[in-house]
Amino acid sequence: MIPRITGGPGPSGEKGGIQMREVGVHVFPMAEPNDLRPFEALIDRGEIDPRTVVAIITKTEGNGRVNDFSRPFAAHVLAELVGRHLGLAPKAVPNRVALVMSGGCEGVMTPHAVVFTRRPASGAATGAGLRLAVGVGFSREMTPEEVGTMVQVELTADATRAALKDAELTPGEVKFVQTKGPLLTSERINEARARGKRVVTSDVVRSLGFSNGASALGVGLGLGLISRERLRDEVICQDETLWCEVASCSAGVETMHVAVVVMGNSAQATGPYRIGHAVMQDLIDADAVRAAMGDAGLAFDGVPGSEVTGQVVAAFAKGIVDPSGRLRGYRTTLLTDSDLGTRPARAVLNAVVGSVLRTPMVYASAGWGYHQGRTGGGLVAVIAGGA
Repeated sequence: MIPRITGGPGPSGEKGGIQMREVGVHVFPMAEPNDLRPFEALIDRGEIDPRTVVAIITKTEGNGRVNDFSRPFAAHVLAELVGRHLGLAPKAVPNRVALVMSGGCEGVMTPHAVVFTRRPASGAATGAGLRLAVGVGFSREMTPEEVGTMVQVELTADATRAALKDAELTPGEVKFVQTKGPLLTSERINEARARGKRVVTSDVVRSLGFSNGASALGVGLGLGLISRERLRDEVICQDETLWCEVASCSAGVETMHVAVVVMGNSAQATGPYRIGHAVMQDLIDADAVRAAMGDAGLAFDGVPGSEVTGQVVAAFAKGIVDPSGRLRGYRTTLLTDSDLGTRPARAVLNAVVGSVLRTPMVYASAGWGYHQGRTGGGLVAVIAGGA
């Protein structure tokens, strides 16, 4: 298992003899995949101590497919920046900080990054109840023939358990889990075949779905939401009844291991943030967005106004196109256009979530896949700041 970060330095706070920890959430737009000027400004102003960074989740403006090199480009410059401040080689940073780069900012989605920091709490606990806690875990590197199989499921489950422990959360306190895993390329497929090994699919685009599906099942297994007895290679991206209501998964060429970021609310955490989530019944389920806001502790009647949406600091949504191609009984072209539903679906999902939250800066990931929320729907999570 790749080593996990256990927390950054700083003053400590105690509650009943338990070490309290504070999570910071820092969100900034990006003018291009290598635009780290806002990140550097936060560091220069002392708002982010690079030693406390545990995860960075980014939406980059590539095509979101196999050859979306905006993801490794962004990961590389982020690793260089963090590594420079930590005295680490860039290649060592992804073993310490979970780097989740998700491509595709179709429609009005704003390219942006969300940086999570964690440090021992300063001062006494406020007694304000549950607050945001974040933990990370990593699998070992996989071989191409393991991608999208039960090996990836088991490795992701182990990494999820490690992230859960790192966050000091119980499974019932988890609201959202974001993963980053590998996919198959022609080179990786050929390398496996040269060793006499078979891969899950020779279609590199569909390998995205298999990797994400395996990771989602691994999250469900690691949290105890899906029983091991129901899992085998044949159910991955086949059995629609198997899904995890908190798992959002991404795959790319920039990694061969799975990074897991677990988020939830804990009494052992301090700070101004809470996270809420809801299952989306379909890609236009605005009610689920409002439900996630309520779950995050935001109070409102009817349509939330700007004084409420202004308290949302980050939002994450995962959408799964219905295999029937239909939505609320009507035919769509999401599965029959040349983009296989990935790019238009992201635009739709971002527009729906953004219309409720009154911002285009939403992490929206969507397309063909299984096991990440209800098939044909998905999930949404909202992080809100408050007293």
